[in-house]
Amino acid sequence: MARTPQWIKNLGGHAGELYVAAELSKRGIPNALLPENFSDDDILIAQKDGSEIGYIQVKSCHPNRSDSFILRYTEEEWTKAKSNEYVVLVYLGTPEENESPRYWITTKKKMGKACVEHGAHGTKNWERRFWMKTMESDYKKWENNWGLFKKYLPK
Repeated sequence: MARTPQWIKNLGGHAGELYVAAELSKRGIPNALLPENFSDDDILIAQKDGSEIGYIQVKSCHPNRSDSFILRYTEEEWTKAKSNEYVVLVYLGTPEENESPRYWITTKKKMGKACVEHGAHGTKNWERRFWMKTMESDYKKWENNWGLFKKYLPK
């Protein structure tokens, strides 16, 4: 299989961010895409009055290229994240099957803990791959966990 060009990988990441922003908007949660490489965050969410502000990191998985979400050993540091920092893992779905995206939503702190508990922790392997089979079993409670953002809903 030929190596996927970086620009195509970037499109997948961008698609994931747009899907998450659309889902937040659909739920009435104000949000904005942040500039690329904005300190490990992709989307800003907030109450309109500024009383609640949060940050979302989006990680996408394109099934035509991989059946896993790839995180890094550096994400283990997320165990120290603040309560207003989140991660949304987006399975983009295959274009050929016209599949809809799927979402796993949690706090950065919990995702950091999952990275620490990963089998690659303590090895020289930088990857922390989270395979779809694992997401569908071990992390099922994170799927479509949009309620995590309820404090950002309009009052």
